[in-house]
Amino acid sequence: MESDSGTTNARSALPDAAVWLTLALSGAALCALCWAFARTDRTLAMRARMLALFFSAFAVFIIAVLAVSRARADLLPRLVWPIVILGIGLRLAVAPVRPATTSDVYRYLWEGRVVRAGLDPYREPPSSPRLAHLRNWVWNVVPFKSVPAAYPPAAQYVFAAAGLIPGPSVIVLKRVLALFDVGTVLLLVSILAAMRLPRSWVILYAWHPLVVCELVARGHLDTIGIFFMALAFRLTLAPTRAGSAFSGAALAMSILAKGYAIIVAPFFILAARPRRGVFLVAMAATAALAYAPFASAGLDLFRGAAMYGRGWRGNSSVFALLDLSLSRLSPNHDAIARAICLVALLAWVAALLRKAMLAPGDPAGTARFALIALIGFFLLSPAVYPWYLAWTLPWLCLAAAEKDKAGDTLRRGSGQALLPHVAWLLLTGAIFGFYAHDLAGHHREAWWLTALQYALPAAIAMAGAFHRPGAVSPPRATASAAPRA
Repeated sequence: MESDSGTTNARSALPDAAVWLTLALSGAALCALCWAFARTDRTLAMRARMLALFFSAFAVFIIAVLAVSRARADLLPRLVWPIVILGIGLRLAVAPVRPATTSDVYRYLWEGRVVRAGLDPYREPPSSPRLAHLRNWVWNVVPFKSVPAAYPPAAQYVFAAAGLIPGPSVIVLKRVLALFDVGTVLLLVSILAAMRLPRSWVILYAWHPLVVCELVARGHLDTIGIFFMALAFRLTLAPTRAGSAFSGAALAMSILAKGYAIIVAPFFILAARPRRGVFLVAMAATAALAYAPFASAGLDLFRGAAMYGRGWRGNSSVFALLDLSLSRLSPNHDAIARAICLVALLAWVAALLRKAMLAPGDPAGTARFALIALIGFFLLSPAVYPWYLAWTLPWLCLAAAEKDKAGDTLRRGSGQALLPHVAWLLLTGAIFGFYAHDLAGHHREAWWLTALQYALPAAIAMAGAFHRPGAVSPPRATASAAPRA
């Protein structure tokens, strides 16, 4: 709890009853829509239904977010746990359903089976004759059988451990992945409280259909990496030697679950001062221990990831435009576009890191730079599948809460400063249009569908870039400061 240092526009705040009613109706609608979404299948005939359910859920989610943003400041503490409880309930409800739009979970099950047998999935792809004795029904549906494991060791340990739990293997693994995401929701509440930010903004993660419908209902391993990333950040807020050590270990686990957290690692390292050495030693030790059982694979450890990096592409923005421009100039346009985007990303992160050095101990700054770095990464990436953007949502929660505390909210009539955040939030919903490609192009990407996903968020972001903070007039009607969640 903390006092709101800003002023409240009494005229723009919704009545408490209206906020409660909106959240109650939105929560009920989200439950129904996510439940129905989880039960769609991957056939083309169901694709239109799946898209309609997701975008309806996203519209309901936006209404709920608007209600929270317009609630009176002294109401916000009472909204937190209803938001959290419903978010957890959504995850537990959709987890015990077989995934429809992805076969990734079967790959997870197979690699976990290989690890439990004491064999190395980095050296032996599913098609290897040496693994013939392990083949079962899962092997029949494993995608890309000639490609060895691309997922890092922390993910492999989770896959292997889930296979030891009694019950249907697909459902058990999905429940394990869902529990990681429940942990992320609870960590976000703790982080917001520790940073003295409005905890009600956890709604941006807890109720987001991209997380509930894609990560949890479809069973993506990203829940592991996002959980450890959030845990690492929470531990950086504990100014102790042990906190620094566990934070470094948690960040290493996030990178070793799925490598996206490496983009935010420089900002965590900077924030680890004055115990940066402890942080780095813990990171290195955790990575060494995790990779040790697979050390005999040598460079094969990274063969699957390298094959993915070279070959996978789709639904991208900046990369797609660059690749299209270069296609008229060089037959190697794909490789050149990848190289340019990599250099641009390194320059982007370096520029952000230089700014972050001005205030290395500021947790809000770390969160802000982490969000901007990940946004740059996904805009420059050759492959941007919908669930990837869930990695930005914990940081978006913190950024929105920081803006709220600073007075940039719809409640105070100064919502223009939120336009860049609004743009990215809309993209995390619009990106689901990726699944419409099958309807329009028979498993080929339709350029106009990709353009539609990015067009409105890009326009809003540009409006935010040209917005002048001083152009907003102060609210006329104010109320006294009130406690905040």
